[in-house]
Amino acid sequence: MKKIIASISAFILIVVGLVALAGCKSSKTFYSEWHGAGAVIEKENVFKSVDVDEAAAMLNDSSKNTFALFFGASTDSSAVASMTALQYTADVKNYEGKVYFLTTTDSLKSTSKMKDINDKLGKVGVEEFKDIVCVLYENGSVKFNTNKENDYEDQLKQFKIGSKVNIIAVMEYVIELYPVAE
Repeated sequence: MKKIIASISAFILIVVGLVALAGCKSSKTFYSEWHGAGAVIEKENVFKSVDVDEAAAMLNDSSKNTFALFFGASTDSSAVASMTALQYTADVKNYEGKVYFLTTTDSLKSTSKMKDINDKLGKVGVEEFKDIVCVLYENGSVKFNTNKENDYEDQLKQFKIGSKVNIIAVMEYVIELYPVAE
């Protein structure tokens, strides 16, 4: 009888333990992903995380279709460093708003997710992203894309240092001129 009770008790403990572990499993958040990758950002940071469908809906909504959208993958060390710099820039400017950000970490592993982003958001070239990219949309169309320098060379001149686009200068521009995330 003691063996049966011990077995039932052990079974109940295992079930309770598994339920507790399942309950403790936290979902990945913008902060946990980027901070975990090494970005120096606060839990309450300058970024408003959006997914592809949310960004596409904004493009189709005439009251929201002018905005800046930053893209980046937390697995890219350059993007992690730039994330820290973008947050620092917002802090120095005393910016209290939010900027839209689409994390592409999972998308880079899936051709169909990359195609979805490019189809819905104007051929932004997510498969080629290195570092953080900013795409500015005006009236639902791409004004410029920091990832496609040759296509938007004239628009990007003001943000270049040498031949490279300075994402910090882009952030300063976004803070001054583009609608904030809601």
